[in-house]
Amino acid sequence: MLFSRKIVFCAVIASVLNLSAAPKDYTPPPPVVTPSKTYTPPALIDKDSWTMVVVPDPQSYVKFTRNIGIGDLMFSWIAENIENMKIQQVLITGDMVDSNRTMRCYEGGNNQSGWEQWQNISTLLKRLDDKVPYIVSTGNHDYGERGSEDRHSYLDRFFPVGRNNALKNILQDCAPNAFGQPTLENAAYKFTTPHGQKILIVSLSFSPQDKQVEWAKKMFEKFNDHFGILLTHSYFYANYKRRDRMPASTPICHRDGNSGRDIFEKLVKVTPNIRLVVCGHVSWADDWRGCSSLMTSKNDAGKTVYEMLFDPQAIGGGFNGNGGDGWIRLLEFSKDMKTIKARTFSPLFAISPSTQHLAWQTSELNEFTIKIED
Repeated sequence: MLFSRKIVFCAVIASVLNLSAAPKDYTPPPPVVTPSKTYTPPALIDKDSWTMVVVPDPQSYVKFTRNIGIGDLMFSWIAENIENMKIQQVLITGDMVDSNRTMRCYEGGNNQSGWEQWQNISTLLKRLDDKVPYIVSTGNHDYGERGSEDRHSYLDRFFPVGRNNALKNILQDCAPNAFGQPTLENAAYKFTTPHGQKILIVSLSFSPQDKQVEWAKKMFEKFNDHFGILLTHSYFYANYKRRDRMPASTPICHRDGNSGRDIFEKLVKVTPNIRLVVCGHVSWADDWRGCSSLMTSKNDAGKTVYEMLFDPQAIGGGFNGNGGDGWIRLLEFSKDMKTIKARTFSPLFAISPSTQHLAWQTSELNEFTIKIED
């Protein structure tokens, strides 16, 4: 009896509150969707343009096993988009690893030895081997034990001169390193764009010695009809309060190396055809103002040199975070090479519909246009 009364009571309440089943012709309202930016996958802005990709310091993608997959996602995306983005080359800004030859793991700092880190970055870059030219640059963490205590580096063990067949006929010369061995620490690469323009890219080691700076100068002089690009690890600060070139700051730089300031005075300023400098090294934890910047200078020929720093390795949880949220820089060169459009993209965020609205950084620090007018 009590059970029957409960059924009747519930039926009355449902009738009053209109909780009865919907009629057969009822059309429910559309679901409430949280507003988000519309995601547009990467594509050339101009079909006649071509792309240069800049990969920031990859050290934190390889020092933790948990971050290696993000690095693999980045290089896999590059490999899969060579054709549709017309990717001509990939520049890596240095600090290939976090600890060159340390055998120790530091709690909260790394769980991979230096040798394991070199193995990790070598495996990641196999995604690009024989498919597209990539240009490596050495950073302070690629020397000594953990931070350029000396000039010994394992770079040549894992990235010998003949490793990537895509560099055949592109690699022009390698300067001897501190021990007299020609390696990719200091190397010159000659490119012809899809429209016939000539480009020379010189990769200069971290805190290069005078003999290597002089070699780079001679390479730019030899190819003086080429658009010159210098890739080097440590060159200038991105501090939004103070933008300045790097002073001497490490043991090898104090002994016999050249700082960012020296590189500008001895090479960039006096070389008419260097028009773009790309560097890394400087990053702030989860603050774009400290890891992305564009500076301009005039060389002795009166031409504008565009100096670009890109190193978001501490975006995504700081220096022991996820390695940099997968950010890469896409530089789209126009057909006449008078315009370079810079965009900042994350294959990590782009891979899932739930995070695609985060895949582009569109602030003025990360999306801008360079006009080559002189």
